[in-house]
Amino acid sequence: MNFLAHIYLSGNDKLLMIGNFMGDAIKGGKYKDLQPVIRKGVLMHRAIDDFTDRHPVNFKIRRLLHPEFGKYAGVYLDIFYDHFLAAGWKDFSDDVSLQTFCLKFYFNALSMYKHLPVPIRNTLYALMYGNRLKNYSELESLKITFDCMHKYYHLPRTGKDAVDFLENNYDTLKEAFYEFFPLLINYTQIWREK
Repeated sequence: MNFLAHIYLSGNDKLLMIGNFMGDAIKGGKYKDLQPVIRKGVLMHRAIDDFTDRHPVNFKIRRLLHPEFGKYAGVYLDIFYDHFLAAGWKDFSDDVSLQTFCLKFYFNALSMYKHLPVPIRNTLYALMYGNRLKNYSELESLKITFDCMHKYYHLPRTGKDAVDFLENNYDTLKEAFYEFFPLLINYTQIWREK
């Protein structure tokens, strides 16, 4: 899962959301230095990634992506899944629009700015610029996201390549997302209640 899904799966807890958002930037045991709910968010991020990586639906889909994207197949899949979440937002959230959800998250993250590691601060600004979380629903915005990742993280394919692949396999990827994501929602609800 990518940023939008991690944030969404945190529920309404603002500190849990922040920890889940910055999970990739907190390596090893460094999460132990964070305040308790943010620490729980980092652990939730790791639990979501582990559940996602191990699930048979995603294992099968990563095999589809592997010839095109190699060892980065999971990275591309995470962003494709964020696209389906954004594009199908009304299927998963009756109470708040995607635009409102994203604006509330940005405000919350800015209010917690001092707790964010520098790489996550930079990521936050990149997401806010052009409201990228909301615009994951649009293929042109996805292309920009992949182009940035291709440039800065040396991913093997350009934005055009990634979006072409998505368009050519749209129904298969969407079906996998809609099969898997409700299971992940259920898993995270149980996880949060622990």
